[in-house]
Amino acid sequence: MHSYIKIHHFKPLPNYLPIKKLLPFIDQTMRDQRASDHLGTSEMQHFQANLIRCMETYYQLVGINEEVIVGKGEIEPRGILPRYTESLIAYFQKLEYTLPANEEITTLKYSGVDMIKIRYKYTDSVIKKLVKLGLRNPKLLEEPLRIFLKGGALHDLIGILFICPYPYEKEWVARALYNFFNIPHRTDDHLLYGFYTVEKKSGYRGLHCDHTLFNPRFDSSFLYQNDTLSTDPDVIFTLLDPEDSATDVLVKLKDFFNIEIQLHTTFENLWATMEHTSSYNIQAKGLGRNSKITVQWKLLSDTMKNLEEQFEQLQLETEQARFEVLRHGGYVPVRDLLERLGSDTYSIYAASTHKVEVLENLLASHEISRQDYVYQLREEAEKIDDFSTKQDDLTVQTIFRIQSAFIYYGLANQSDYFNAEDIRQFVRISLKRYSDISAFLSAHPEIYKGDLLNIVTIVRYLYLGQKYGLGLIRLPEKRSQEHNAPPASRRKNLSFFETAISLLNELEAEDVEYFKKNSLISIKIIHHYDILSREWELFSQERDTEQDTIMAAKIARFRARFVTQSLHDQFHTLLESDKVKNISFLVKFYTTMVWHGFLRPIDALKQIIKYSAYDKIKASDLFYYELSAYRFFLIKRCETIRDCDRDLAQRHHDPVKINHYKHYHEKNMIQLLFRIKQSEPDDKFHKARLYFEQLTHGKFKMDHFNDTIYKGK
Repeated sequence: MHSYIKIHHFKPLPNYLPIKKLLPFIDQTMRDQRASDHLGTSEMQHFQANLIRCMETYYQLVGINEEVIVGKGEIEPRGILPRYTESLIAYFQKLEYTLPANEEITTLKYSGVDMIKIRYKYTDSVIKKLVKLGLRNPKLLEEPLRIFLKGGALHDLIGILFICPYPYEKEWVARALYNFFNIPHRTDDHLLYGFYTVEKKSGYRGLHCDHTLFNPRFDSSFLYQNDTLSTDPDVIFTLLDPEDSATDVLVKLKDFFNIEIQLHTTFENLWATMEHTSSYNIQAKGLGRNSKITVQWKLLSDTMKNLEEQFEQLQLETEQARFEVLRHGGYVPVRDLLERLGSDTYSIYAASTHKVEVLENLLASHEISRQDYVYQLREEAEKIDDFSTKQDDLTVQTIFRIQSAFIYYGLANQSDYFNAEDIRQFVRISLKRYSDISAFLSAHPEIYKGDLLNIVTIVRYLYLGQKYGLGLIRLPEKRSQEHNAPPASRRKNLSFFETAISLLNELEAEDVEYFKKNSLISIKIIHHYDILSREWELFSQERDTEQDTIMAAKIARFRARFVTQSLHDQFHTLLESDKVKNISFLVKFYTTMVWHGFLRPIDALKQIIKYSAYDKIKASDLFYYELSAYRFFLIKRCETIRDCDRDLAQRHHDPVKINHYKHYHEKNMIQLLFRIKQSEPDDKFHKARLYFEQLTHGKFKMDHFNDTIYKGK
């Protein structure tokens, strides 16, 4: 139980002046902006007259009449603008207390928003802006009403500010706000959902998005579209009735007004509040501009930004200790296996893994050249190979062969230090070694825990086949000519995949128990084979053949045995006990749970946002979350976990929500595809694009963004 004391913010009473009494302020503003230099003396009177007409329209929009003026702040204007802005805040408040919880407002809260402020520009600010706009283009003032409405020059007449504690949360907030607004710019030049960074010399910082329209696509109340704006804007004054609810007001006015969205962190908002409650507007950027004062405000802004970054870093360092990545965490419980076999060779194995880690640390700290690094690793691999051939026990021999292959596996994943051709060479060597080991294990069924060793060997092979190729994706013939042959062919990948799935299905109960002894390792292996299973299901084009029917049955059996709700429970236990050390794997695992309907997308997103504070989430990982959410809502037609157990005909069919989910998740995936293209390897981009096109039946194009999606007929 919590108790709160309601906080009241004291504000000065507004002083609504008659239009005629605005003339001195208008004249002063025109002088401040040197209107005569732009217009010439002869046009000044006409310019002023147009300004007066614009302010009369502004008064009409706000509802400033004789009664309000005489009331001197005691009577609030009840025109269109105040009713619209009040209705906006009321809508967000209503959603917050909706039961069951509204998914879109919940996502916004998960993203970090803890405060929303809404305002429309007051008189003096409107006059300054109109003068500035009119001096750029005097014709704008010829149509007083249109300058205030959608598409008009005064695009920030209405502003909504969203405030979150930390900078990393801004992107999540921007993503969530797309549920509520039509945002015009979502192209490869606007990778943050239409927002752009504003950073002024005075010290102001924030993310802005202009020319948005309030339009919560998930709400069927907002299906109505106004079509009167283009023909008769004056109709706006006849739309509202005194008894209209907040939703009625929003529905009627949403297509008439642009809204400027701003995103601030807590520190940015503090600075902006200080700015507006001081003489800053006069001394730093208005009449009487003083460069010394401007510099002081900028220094204060920089100091606050530095504090903000330190707070964020403190949060990162406090939490990140639990996500320190363990180097070379092998999938094989080597010590346990060697001890069961009565072998005394573990010290040799441990020394080898230690040397590999030491060399990697030296490379990372630039204390060793890349050439020397590769030379010493190859020398170590040859030493381990030589040692393995001298072992009489085939299991011991295999364990050391796997260690030798793992050395090249590590080299294959050092793309930060080696060029693409070097990496491909390391990949080829590693694949060859894993392929030989798998063949050896298949030819020697007497090897102790040989099936488990083969499952681990194959998962390493297939991981490289996916990372540096297209895994199990079957390319159309015309597409296959566009790309170099991958190090591992689809045919070879598919053969290994089928072998591993068969081995998993045939494991004895004792081996399954041994396999699950290290829960995290078993979850990672099961998870990777499930990713490959999904890939096969999406891209296998000959599903009616006997071979594909057999493969589908094997995958179904594998999932029934290993990919269940209990897998999520095991993962959650490991997460709570700080056993999960990799953010990327965390995101991928939650994606898998959403894909299979074990977890709602919003519940997965809550965890993803939470852990994004600890490490940067790659665009490719988040893309596959969006893909899974798309499948959950659009393909499986689920809204709850219970829906996924029902017949398809009984699942949700609300056309408004279906259209919203489709629009939202497709646009999110497109935005992420641009980011993958910009910052990640080409193979990752190409693969993600294929997934997108296969699941959505749309076409991704890099050139004409607005025509990105074409409906497949």
